[in-house]
Amino acid sequence: MESLKDKLQSPAFLMYVLYFLTALALVLFLEKGTFLLWLNEKHNPFGDVFFSYVTLLGEAHIFIIAGVILLLYRIYYAILLTLTGVIHYIIVQFLKIIVFDAHRPSLKFEESLSSFNLVEGIELHSHYSMPSGHTAAAFALATILILLTKNKLLQVIYMLLAILVAISRVYLFQHFMVDTVVGATIGLLVSGIIWWYFTYKKPSILYNINSLHRGLIFNR
Repeated sequence: MESLKDKLQSPAFLMYVLYFLTALALVLFLEKGTFLLWLNEKHNPFGDVFFSYVTLLGEAHIFIIAGVILLLYRIYYAILLTLTGVIHYIIVQFLKIIVFDAHRPSLKFEESLSSFNLVEGIELHSHYSMPSGHTAAAFALATILILLTKNKLLQVIYMLLAILVAISRVYLFQHFMVDTVVGATIGLLVSGIIWWYFTYKKPSILYNINSLHRGLIFNR
């Protein structure tokens, strides 16, 4: 088993740090919506199609599909993913509805909405902007997959896809940059804490049970 230090120093997590610092700088030093408006000017046919599909990686059915696949290989992995999915969803919905209840870009720019480049077929939502649920889900899934695999290339691909989901939410005029930064951080922290707790802090609960390290089809 890799040490926690090795995991945190992997290229994938260094990618997250770079993404986070860049996005945080944009949030802190630019007026809210500046990056959204800049990105909206960069719309093109390829980007419209690409981000319309990439954003789907942050939806619930992707979590379910990943959970089923993991269940075939390791029951322990599927349990961790399920806990991650449930806990991050509760946190995101609590923040969205109870704490922030923030307006989305379509409502903030309602009077001039027709002047923006909007992607055909994408339904724009108006409320519950903070944090981005799609981004939180993408980073939660990517983080748990990164922590469960030793393949560095796969780790980088998982993180890259999560970052692209975050960008897609701004590109598609669904969220502001700050919404995606918060969502990404929630997803990463929830997955990281759950994995650390059951792998290092309390391994006797799940990790040390040999039967959970077998899959429904494939065994160790």
